Amino acid sequence: MEVLNKFTPESWAFFVTQNDAVMLYLYNTNCGICNTLRPKVTALVEQKFPKIKLVIINAEENQELAAQMRMLSVPGIILYLEGKEFFRANGLIALSDFELKIRRPYEIMFE
Repeated sequence: MEVLNKFTPESWAFFVTQNDAVMLYLYNTNCGICNTLRPKVTALVEQKFPKIKLVIINAEENQELAAQMRMLSVPGIILYLEGKEFFRANGLIALSDFELKIRRPYEIMFE
């Protein structure tokens, strides 16, 4: 499930605690890597990790949230499991590495 939204730091903290698994994808509209990686991350999450809520946020429109999370470059990806940050990546990431890093905790939690 993909959610596109604008969050305050407070509303984000509440959202994360209300969902078992949340993945944040921060992007910038002028970032070529962001725009290339985004559909691939979306497809991977939808096909292999369907219980993760994917939240896609424009970092320019959510500067306060991005700053609070110390996301200084885009694309930025953070995975939260049971309200706690489990995985973080900034910039270009290989999808195979990305999948490997989240597969085991996902399987432990949901399968």
